[in-house]
Amino acid sequence: MRPIRPLTLVALLALGLGTLALGWREGRRHERPDAGRPPAHVVARDSRALIEEAIRLYAAGQFPRACERFSRAADDNPASAALRVDVGSCFEGWGWQALREGRPDEALLLFRQGLVDAPESTTLLKGLGLAAVHAGRPDDAFVPLERAVRAEFDPEVRVLLAHLYDSRDDPARAIAHLRAVLEREPDNAGALRLLEKVERERRAESGFHRDVTPRFVLKYRGAPGTEARRTILGLLEVAAERVDRALRWEPRERLTVVLYERGQFQDVTRVHGWATGLFDGKIRLPIGPALPPAAQVERLIVHEYAHAAIHHLSRGRAPRWLQEGLAQALEGAAVDPMLRVPGSVTLAATLRVYGLRLAEIESQWHRLLGG
Repeated sequence: MRPIRPLTLVALLALGLGTLALGWREGRRHERPDAGRPPAHVVARDSRALIEEAIRLYAAGQFPRACERFSRAADDNPASAALRVDVGSCFEGWGWQALREGRPDEALLLFRQGLVDAPESTTLLKGLGLAAVHAGRPDDAFVPLERAVRAEFDPEVRVLLAHLYDSRDDPARAIAHLRAVLEREPDNAGALRLLEKVERERRAESGFHRDVTPRFVLKYRGAPGTEARRTILGLLEVAAERVDRALRWEPRERLTVVLYERGQFQDVTRVHGWATGLFDGKIRLPIGPALPPAAQVERLIVHEYAHAAIHHLSRGRAPRWLQEGLAQALEGAAVDPMLRVPGSVTLAATLRVYGLRLAEIESQWHRLLGG
C-alpha cells in the first residue's frame, strides 16, 4: 500500500484552492446572520486567508500548522462539508508522514482525528489499519481495513487482511479475501502464494484439537499425550516469563503454537530438513508422540518464542542475523568458540572473525532503528 503523496503547491493552488473556496461559499450560502459573529464578508476574508496559508504549509510538509489552519477555517464555516474533508485530508497527510518516519502510535492518533472530519475516507481507514499493524495492535486493524475494502476494491488491503486472519488462525476469512482478489486479478502472485500456503495448512491441520490458555493456543492432532501437552504448555510459560522479562515485552494477544509430526512439519512449512522449529506468525514445532529430553524441548521453545517477541518488538524489521543471534542468546546457546578473541571483545574483532563488512551491519541497524 503506497502512502498518498501530498499534492504539489502549484496543483493545490490551481485546483485545490478553487475547490476549497467553492466549498466555503456553498457552506456560507444558507447561513443566517448572527449578531454575535463578525460580518460575513469579514469571516470570508479571514477564512480565505487561512485556507491559502494552510495550502502553502501543507505543500511544504508543515502538517501541524497546516491542519490547525484548516481546522480554524472549518470551524468558521461549520456548514461546509468540503472544508471538513480538507481537515481530514490534512490529518491523513500528517499520519502518513508519521508512519513513514516510524511513529505508528502517533500515526494512529492522526488517522483517527482525520476520520472525525472525514469518516468515510477510505485512505484514512487504510492508514488507520496499517498504523495499527505497525504499532503492534493487529486486532485494531480489522475494522478499518474491512470498512475500506467494502467501500472499494483494493487487492493490497485484502491480501494484508488475509495475512492478519491467517496469523489469527482464521483460515476461512483469509481464504475469502484471497479469492476475492483472484476473481479480479487471477495472476496476483502474492494472493496465489498465500492462498496455497493457507489451504495447505488448513488441510494438514484438519481435525486438530486446541488447548487455550491466557497466553497461548496450542494446536495438535492426537499426539502428544495429555502429560506431554502439559509439559509443553508449562515450558511455553517458562519461555514467556524468561523472554518477556529479558526484552520487556508484553504480548497483547495469544500466540498460536502448532505441534506436528516431523514429516507433516516438513510438508506444511517447506523448510530445510535441519530446521527444528519455525516462527512465521505462529510457532510451529515438530514434536511427535515421544518428547525429546526436557532441556532440549525447553531450548527449542524458548528459541522460537524469542523469534516471536523480536518480530513483534521490531515490527517485523529485525534482520535475520539479529533475529537468530538474540534467539540463541535467550535460549542459552553456548558461545561460538570463534568469538573468543584475545583481549576485550569488540565489534571490529567479531567482524574480523566472520569477515563481514561493517557498513553492511550498520546499514541493517539503521533500517531496524530508523536512524
